[in-house]
Amino acid sequence: MRFKFSTVSRSRRAFTLVELLVVIGIIALLISILLPALSKARESANQIKCGANQKQILMALILHANEHRGYMPLVGQIEPGTTPVACQDPNQQKYDYYGPSGGPFNLMSIMGSLAPMLGQEIRTDSVANLEKDIQQGTVRKLFVCPSDREGGRFGATVGGGGNGYNSYAFNEPALGWGDPGGVNAVRNHSRLRGHATRFPHSSTLMLLTDGAPRGGDGAGNWQVYWDHDKDCSLGDAFRQAGGSKDCGSTELFDKTRHNGRISIGFADGHVENVVISGGDLDKINLNADFPLN
Repeated sequence: MRFKFSTVSRSRRAFTLVELLVVIGIIALLISILLPALSKARESANQIKCGANQKQILMALILHANEHRGYMPLVGQIEPGTTPVACQDPNQQKYDYYGPSGGPFNLMSIMGSLAPMLGQEIRTDSVANLEKDIQQGTVRKLFVCPSDREGGRFGATVGGGGNGYNSYAFNEPALGWGDPGGVNAVRNHSRLRGHATRFPHSSTLMLLTDGAPRGGDGAGNWQVYWDHDKDCSLGDAFRQAGGSKDCGSTELFDKTRHNGRISIGFADGHVENVVISGGDLDKINLNADFPLN
């Protein structure tokens, strides 16, 4: 007996052009909705990482003070000069220096000074080797905020001391050198030269913030806040162009990095992220109640 099998052909319906366009349109709409959320989440993560970087730098500053008779590294214009004798440190116990064996020695930047505290070995026999080493490794990673533009910025924290890529601006009143009537035009107070035991109001005294170099990116452009008047706040620096006090520079504020916010590291070791506005920044001090000598 023969069995006859019939083959049933099944037609498959293809998508029409209109249906494909509708699907593509829906996907594009979903992407347009999700991208801002993803961008916001990415910036939130970068902001947290930037604050964590500052926290590690603060801990390194505190560790440096513990190992250097209470002194943190210097920043800014060092008025007497940058040799150990000029820095009133002939035995090199307060600060860190670079130079060939036997000298002459000169003051290192904050990045070079903190490298050993961050677990990175650097060469200190020449400024060329020093700069090459601090522009890579852990120092490069921690001193560049992930929200900053790619590659970070290249400013100066101390003159000729081996500077590198850096996303942060430092408090020259606390970490700098200057007395009333000196070249730095400090009035009615003295800078503290990194002597941590002299820091007043450590919970509101900022040591570093997100910051762009004054005058734009460049190896010679400063990433430090100045203080030509006493009892300055970070708000005074923000209003510098039209403010009543000559403190800091509004150029240091990078308003786009964290969408109108700024991460700030304080002398007691904590980090805050605040809105860049006069009212909020007035609560953060640069040199409140600094002594005359």
